[in-house]
Amino acid sequence: MVKDKKEFLISVAIDLFANKGFTVTTIRDIAKAAKVNVALVYYYFKDKEDILFHIIERSTKKLIVILKEIQFAETDPFECLKKMIIRQVLYSSQSWKETKVINIDADHLHGRHKNDCKRLQRDVYDIYMSQLQRMKDTGMLGDIDPVVVNFTIFGMISWFYRWFKEGKTLTEENVAKEMVKILEHGILKRD
Repeated sequence: MVKDKKEFLISVAIDLFANKGFTVTTIRDIAKAAKVNVALVYYYFKDKEDILFHIIERSTKKLIVILKEIQFAETDPFECLKKMIIRQVLYSSQSWKETKVINIDADHLHGRHKNDCKRLQRDVYDIYMSQLQRMKDTGMLGDIDPVVVNFTIFGMISWFYRWFKEGKTLTEENVAKEMVKILEHGILKRD
């Protein structure tokens, strides 16, 4: 039951941070929206930054599991990269509030939280980098720096939540497949 209350408070905070913004949301706002005493919020979290860190940590760890499962299952380096991108875009869309909070508010972390968050982001970066390195090792990657490709992938996926509008012509999956096409035409080795 303890974990359920903590998860509930995190979900309330995600809604408030995504809608009002991290900087203007207070612990009191979170308690009021959760219909709990402020002391309960402090029982689970040191402060508002601690809540933000738990949101980022939880979401990023889920993403890491997803990406590693794809890597384990797919042997073709480019097919694996494509599946990773598509799945991350879909995950970002399904958890758009967390994605927004991560992309906008992660800079509010300090000290240990900031370092731990950077480590998690580096883990995601390393997963993609290993795929790009596999492509390079097998001769699939054209004359392009894998680091630039990696940051391009991150940029495309990170900004997706800002412009994508559900219910319009494009679906999340269409967008993900188009992102893959852009990469495919821009990074693969040509004969």
